[in-house]
Amino acid sequence: MSAGKTSLVLWLIGPAFLGVAAYLALASPPADIPVGEMKIIARDAIRGGAWREAKVDARGVVAGSDRPCSECHKLFTTPPGENKALVQHKDIVMNHGMNTRCLNCHDGDDRDKLVLHDGATVDYSQTPRLCSQCHGTVYRDWQLGTHGKTLGSWDRSDEKHRRLTCNECHEPHAPAYQPMKPLPAPTTLRMGDQSTPKSHHGKESPLRRRSVTPHEAPTHEGAPGEAPEESAKPAEKGGGK
Repeated sequence: MSAGKTSLVLWLIGPAFLGVAAYLALASPPADIPVGEMKIIARDAIRGGAWREAKVDARGVVAGSDRPCSECHKLFTTPPGENKALVQHKDIVMNHGMNTRCLNCHDGDDRDKLVLHDGATVDYSQTPRLCSQCHGTVYRDWQLGTHGKTLGSWDRSDEKHRRLTCNECHEPHAPAYQPMKPLPAPTTLRMGDQSTPKSHHGKESPLRRRSVTPHEAPTHEGAPGEAPEESAKPAEKGGGK
C-alpha cells in the first residue's frame, strides 16, 4: 500500500469512530431503568463504629462513684462455690449459657484482672484471649476477619486498621444480640424494580442470569408463590434405555 493510501486510511479512522459513536448515541432507544423509591434512613440508626463501649480497665460505678474494682473487693471475699444474688451491680443480667458465675471470668484474688482456665490473669484489654477459651471457632474466625468488624482499613499493616474486640460488640454477661429491626434493603439498578416481585422470578432474575447457565434456568413464568410444574425425573443410573 502506498504512503498516500496509508495516510488516507489513518485520516479516516478518527471520523469513522466519531460516526459510529454518534449513531449509537442517536439511534439507540432510551433505556428504561426502574428505580425504586428512595428510603431515607436516620443517621442515628446507622452505627459506623463499635456497637458498644467496652470496659478496658477494672473500674465500676457503685453508689454513684466510679472506683477500681479492687477497692471494694479487697474488703471481702467471694466463696468460689457459691452463686448468690448480686447485692451490688444489680444492673448486670447474667445470660451466658452455663457460664453463670462471676469467678469463671473474674479473678477471685485480684478483681482488677480476668482469669484464664490455667489460673493465669490478663487485663480487661485482653478480653478476646479470655473468650477464646470457650469460643475457639469464633475466635479463629475473628482472627481471620470473617467474624466481627474491621475499622479504618482492611490492610493489617496499615496503622488505621483495627479489629473490634469481643466486648465491643457483645455484652459479656449476656452476649446474644436482642432482636433488631433491619434497615431497608439497598435500591440498586442491578436488582431492578423492587416493587414488582415477578421481575425477579425465574430466568428474569438478574442474579440468576449471572449464576445459572441457560439450560439450568427455570422456565416457569407464573405468579410469585405459584409452584412450577414437576419435571420428569431423570433416569436411574444405569437404568436408561
